[in-house]
Amino acid sequence: MRRFLVVGHRAVTSPEFSLDDLAGAAGRMDILLSAANAALLVAHDIRRDAEADLLLLGPPDPPRLVRILGHRVRSYQPDLRSNAALIRKALEHGSRVEHEVAPGILASKTTFPEALDRLGPAFVYLRQGGKDIRTTAVPADATFVLSDNQDLAPEEERAVLARDALVLGLGPHAVHTDQAIVLVQNELDRRGV
Repeated sequence: MRRFLVVGHRAVTSPEFSLDDLAGAAGRMDILLSAANAALLVAHDIRRDAEADLLLLGPPDPPRLVRILGHRVRSYQPDLRSNAALIRKALEHGSRVEHEVAPGILASKTTFPEALDRLGPAFVYLRQGGKDIRTTAVPADATFVLSDNQDLAPEEERAVLARDALVLGLGPHAVHTDQAIVLVQNELDRRGV
């Protein structure tokens, strides 16, 4: 299983956000949704061996974890607006107990360290300057940790590294979160991992 945990530092945690302003008023929800698409979609299909985990840390009620399971999700589309509606539905669930709000969509109030504990056991922290993914063995059952358009906060980075995360880079230039996920997926597909 390939899991991609994407931290959305400003992504709103109220279901009241506008579907027409995902980049602005929704706190860069567009980045999280593009990352989920990169994790889950291939041409004309969904990756059944992948999971997109979105940790929303913006106002008014953080933290919120929305997990999208490739092997169970239904009604998942390539367009961000439709998928944003699924996130809105997930945000209506405000319990710390994880609940399936729609087929393959799970929601809970979960902190970053709790999300890591739930998603382990092996972690790959994607960071510019890490070991080259093309020359490094990657666990077959791993959670890849990424951030939105902000770096992980120091305490978040410490939490990942405390779990013996493998720190990998994807090349000499920084890329967008969704592009990083596509590069990882293609590299692991090429290897047959």
